[in-house]
Amino acid sequence: MELKSEKVFYEREVNEALMDADCECILWGEDFYDMKIVLYPKKISAIPGYEDIKKSLVNAALVYFDFSSENYIKSSIVRFDWDRQIVYIAEGNFNAIWKFFQKSVDLGIRIQKENGNEVPVDQKEDIVDLTLLERKGSKPVISKGQLTYIAREVSEDEKKALGRKQSLLDNQKYKFYYAAGGDVYHDRDCECIKAIAPESFEASDIVPEGMRPCKKCKRKMYLRAACSPYVKQIPQVDLLLTRGGIMDFHLEKFAFEEGLKFRIDTAGELTVKGKEDTWIIKGFDKNFLSLWHNNYVKTAPRERYITQGFHNQKLDGKKLYSMLEYICGYTFDKHLEAEDRAEQARIEEQRAEEARIKREKSLIGRIEALFRNIFSWKSKRNK
Repeated sequence: MELKSEKVFYEREVNEALMDADCECILWGEDFYDMKIVLYPKKISAIPGYEDIKKSLVNAALVYFDFSSENYIKSSIVRFDWDRQIVYIAEGNFNAIWKFFQKSVDLGIRIQKENGNEVPVDQKEDIVDLTLLERKGSKPVISKGQLTYIAREVSEDEKKALGRKQSLLDNQKYKFYYAAGGDVYHDRDCECIKAIAPESFEASDIVPEGMRPCKKCKRKMYLRAACSPYVKQIPQVDLLLTRGGIMDFHLEKFAFEEGLKFRIDTAGELTVKGKEDTWIIKGFDKNFLSLWHNNYVKTAPRERYITQGFHNQKLDGKKLYSMLEYICGYTFDKHLEAEDRAEQARIEEQRAEEARIKREKSLIGRIEALFRNIFSWKSKRNK
């Protein structure tokens, strides 16, 4: 019995059904006898080598058929590497697609064999690459038309390495994670950590020397440092910082170099702990910020203690970056130095004013003396 191509029978209907689809091409299952499907966990941007392939990726409509349904033409938009003939599908979407798509793949393999052509795969499952789903404790397989995982035996050395890796992740002392011999360090929640082999996994409580931060998680790292120990507030703090225009490189400076600490005590207000004092930045909801400084009482010319409440620092309307810079530069000693300079300027201005008045009085005295002399001379002359 001659096998019939789905493309021959349904191409017109499929083209009509996908007329408005957001895709650059349509992919038919029967053409996959010499193509590949690569499954990836979670985000495609996290797969190794993504930066090298992302420019080659396009949206494609993967077509399959459910003949038990009245609307039997089905499709899914996937990422397709046209040059390498590889389709990328998220692990979580695969089973729903493969349930129907596998029939079209199998049809294509059988058509090629019937026509006497060599086929690089023996069965439909061979077109699916599961490499990115490999795990230490389990193995991905396609069984009975579904992606599943089966447990595999783990050696004692692997168990020790896995235990060591998890122990490093659980230790709150450590903030930075990386692979021995690598050049990138990560936040503890970064997806890339999963790809680091347990045997080479390392952790540090300081920024690893000679390494660079991961582009994907560096903001989270800076926020974790700045929000610790209130790490659960990271999303709310990040929302305010983003609204205020604070970029990643700004945040790196404020968190790592200046040691600022952020938290939220009142919704919509950012509390900032500087070198010595505490500050509150208000007005995010109105896009007009004001900076408030903790109150204090002087107990001696160069001593004080912090009291309750805050006072306006009179920087209303300034940008968030300028306010954070101001906080970084503030210390009580510098404040006193500024007061001393202001007092010295006041004293010098007062002295200058006194000297001016003295000069004026001297001038007036000389003029009065001159007039007295003139009057006296005229009086003597008239006698």
